[in-house]
Amino acid sequence: MQTSSRRLRAILVSLLFFCMSLNLGSGLAELENIQEDPPNLELYNMVIGDTWVFDTELDAESLIDPTDPEWYGTEINQPLSGQTTRTVMGIKTMEYKSENHTVYEIKQEGNYVGVGTFPAPVIGLISGTMKVDYSSTMWFRLSDHSKLREVSDIKIDLEHLAGVEQLLDTEVTREFDTDAEYFDFPTLWNETWTQTFIQNESWNGDSGYFSPPGNEKLKERAYGYNNYSAPPLVWNGCEVSSYVEQTNSEGEPTEYRWFCPSIRGSLIEWTEDIILGVPAYSELISFTPGVVQTAQFVFVFEEGFDRSNVTLNTPILINLKIILQNESSLENENITVNYLGKYSNWTLNETNSVLINISSNLSKDSTTTLYDWASHGVVIELNSHSIFTAFTITLNSSSIAEGIALRSESLELMSGWRDGSFNFITIFGEQTRW
Repeated sequence: MQTSSRRLRAILVSLLFFCMSLNLGSGLAELENIQEDPPNLELYNMVIGDTWVFDTELDAESLIDPTDPEWYGTEINQPLSGQTTRTVMGIKTMEYKSENHTVYEIKQEGNYVGVGTFPAPVIGLISGTMKVDYSSTMWFRLSDHSKLREVSDIKIDLEHLAGVEQLLDTEVTREFDTDAEYFDFPTLWNETWTQTFIQNESWNGDSGYFSPPGNEKLKERAYGYNNYSAPPLVWNGCEVSSYVEQTNSEGEPTEYRWFCPSIRGSLIEWTEDIILGVPAYSELISFTPGVVQTAQFVFVFEEGFDRSNVTLNTPILINLKIILQNESSLENENITVNYLGKYSNWTLNETNSVLINISSNLSKDSTTTLYDWASHGVVIELNSHSIFTAFTITLNSSSIAEGIALRSESLELMSGWRDGSFNFITIFGEQTRW
């Protein structure tokens, strides 16, 4: 993939800026020297009931446009502070862009307080305690942890000597045209990748002091995984963690995460937009694991099959066996496979086994990198027990030439492509020919 020198310079400057920073709470991360061989990040399964609690600071000052005369005299000098709780509520089937996907349903809630001064009708400027109540339900595709949809309720009040002034009370819905994928599983050490998507946002309720944003926001993001070291927060099992950074098309930081497999999530997060365009910095203070599945999925692939280097449109043969903790029979039980937005059903035999046969297909994904044309997750669920697992296969870049050759023979062979034309990919407004 070709990258302009301007883009490379911007990202290098961003990394240098990070290395010089010591102020973690502002959303800038201190990078340290790597202490051991860094791992690749594989797709992992969250567990229903997993709960993370974070100490969070909101930079609510970003809500205010200092050039708008209606906000004259407004002050929010200190971040709002509170706690954010995130819980895996369950797994569901969700329709997305005329396809069906197995998704995690995740609930996120927070309460934050701080001091602010706002203009009020008739009485002028009023100062008091800002209180933010935030509740969000998010749906993440289980096969790659991409966010597909988010619905949030948010209420902001200002409590002052004369009473309570309501600043905002609305429901915010975000839909993503092309999935919003943060990790490009399997995430390889020292890998960079890009993604472009449109975030559609709508408000329903009393916008109060605020103006709803435009419906569509074009998001152009670059990502990098090049730091595996001690995070700036001590946590058992997370002595070294993986730092993955997101930047915008100008190379400016927009999000980062310190990922730790032992907690099945992030130890530290910073994002420029938790809701309403407000930046948020969060540090984990507790993790309560859900009830771990009592089954073992045993996969045996055909000899010579390499999940990290799969040829386009080839059959994938999987001998699957499921072993329950109580060793009970699963004969005639149904297995559901979700791959590329489609479901197929398979039946276990008397040994709790089944031979699954699916096609790798030709579909690229939205996070094409130098190393892979597409990484797709395969989700397998034992319906009667609500037990599931997932793994990824990678259509390697060496397969691209084969795809081009196939296209030259017959355009009909390309009908499986999911996202736009095969000829060009647009990254940061520039077209690259494959």
